[in-house]
Amino acid sequence: MEIKEPKTISQLIQERQPVKVKTITNERQDIIRQFVEEINKERIGTKYKPLTGRAVAIKLGMIKTNQGLYEFLSICRDYKNRNGSFGKRFFGGAKIK
Repeated sequence: MEIKEPKTISQLIQERQPVKVKTITNERQDIIRQFVEEINKERIGTKYKPLTGRAVAIKLGMIKTNQGLYEFLSICRDYKNRNGSFGKRFFGGAKIK
């Protein structure tokens, strides 16, 4: 049985506060925000730092249409619901060919 280190107050506050959303000006930014929220939910309590919207947008640059982004978001969420990891499907499926 592993003993976990106690969390600091700043870590607890960060987990409880929703991500501050800057001004969303178009539909693509809203879809990318959904990707960021899902990925960062899985990163809490791990060695990985939260991703920024810019990093995700660059990774998704190969998908040109909003319809394509919605389809990929749906695929990632479906994979997560079938006992997988959203991030695993995201990073495995968003490779530039």
